[in-house]
Amino acid sequence: MTQVRRRAEVWCSLALAVTVAYGLIFLPLRPVLLAMSPEALAAITGSRVALVAVGVLARTGEAAIWWPLPLAVLSIMKFHWVYWWAGRLWGDTVLTRLGGSRPRARRRIARAEALVRRYQVLAIAVTYIPLPVAREVVLAALGTSGTRLRTFLLVDLAVAVVTQSLCVGLGLFVGERGLPLLAEYAKWAGVISIVVLVAMILTWWRRRPPLEDRRDDQVLSRRPRP
Repeated sequence: MTQVRRRAEVWCSLALAVTVAYGLIFLPLRPVLLAMSPEALAAITGSRVALVAVGVLARTGEAAIWWPLPLAVLSIMKFHWVYWWAGRLWGDTVLTRLGGSRPRARRRIARAEALVRRYQVLAIAVTYIPLPVAREVVLAALGTSGTRLRTFLLVDLAVAVVTQSLCVGLGLFVGERGLPLLAEYAKWAGVISIVVLVAMILTWWRRRPPLEDRRDDQVLSRRPRP
């Protein structure tokens, strides 16, 4: 392994870690931010629900669109290149790492690879639609397939502009009819955040390796190497 490739793998690993940490930090904060400032949530995370709320508030003159929308476009795609880079560096190995190795996970990986083979870079559009397809795996598979970064980013930007604009348009269409829902949501935002946080902790607890496996790993790591 050359020094350049080793350095690239280190930086890509760090970028993936930052991506995961960013998502975990903001996941329980999203409900509170949505209640406090949909514009800020849209700009920071690219949340489509927040953009719908921005459209609703803009229709009644309580929010602006001109700055949350472009920032939300950039925000929703800000980490996509990291998965493309991981696929370019590690190939099929990273698909299993991102998607999992269980039978169900393997089927999701197979669907993602089939989409990339059939639609090439246009498969990015699928990652913006709520379908049972692993978004990260699709993005990494595009890197594995040899898609050029410039093409990847241009298509990603075009799809992000269209989908984010549609979310704002939906909010504008709903208008004042959506205000009671936003007001009711604001009352329960704190509770929803706590529920999300508890769900994250329970998910981690269930997926952690058994105590025996962890002890075995520690014993193996302490054995002297030949």
